[in-house]
Amino acid sequence: MAQDDTIEHFYREHASSVYAFLVSLSRDRTWAEDLMHDTFAKATLAMGGYRGGSPKAWLFAIARNVFLDDVRRRRPIPTESMEYPGGAESDVTERDAIERTLLALPARQRQALVLSDHAGFSPAEVGDTLGVTAGAARVLIHRARHTFRTLYEKDNQ
Repeated sequence: MAQDDTIEHFYREHASSVYAFLVSLSRDRTWAEDLMHDTFAKATLAMGGYRGGSPKAWLFAIARNVFLDDVRRRRPIPTESMEYPGGAESDVTERDAIERTLLALPARQRQALVLSDHAGFSPAEVGDTLGVTAGAARVLIHRARHTFRTLYEKDNQ
């Protein structure tokens, strides 16, 4: 298989979940698209240096770093509504409540929760992506779920 085929397959396999993750970080679809392109460009250049482990966690770590680098350049974080992939049949009120609750979480907890529950990462992959141990990732995910549940129940009674 040619390298271009491998890159294209890798992109097709992970693009939607990387995009959703970047939307959850940036809170802006257009910005997330730009970040996603930067992520895959960096991943393509770095593929030769890939040292094993979960390719998905490796890619999400690149996406997170691309986002942080962009924020460090003093690009303001938009306050527009977050968008989630999904069908139009989703209950808009419920989605809005979930969105508000996710945005109320501390950034690190929000990242861990999105990686774990939306992208389907294992605690080890969440840890690899966020630069913490698998045990620390488990604790972070647990706290994120607890905080999410508490905030959601408080705001939606």
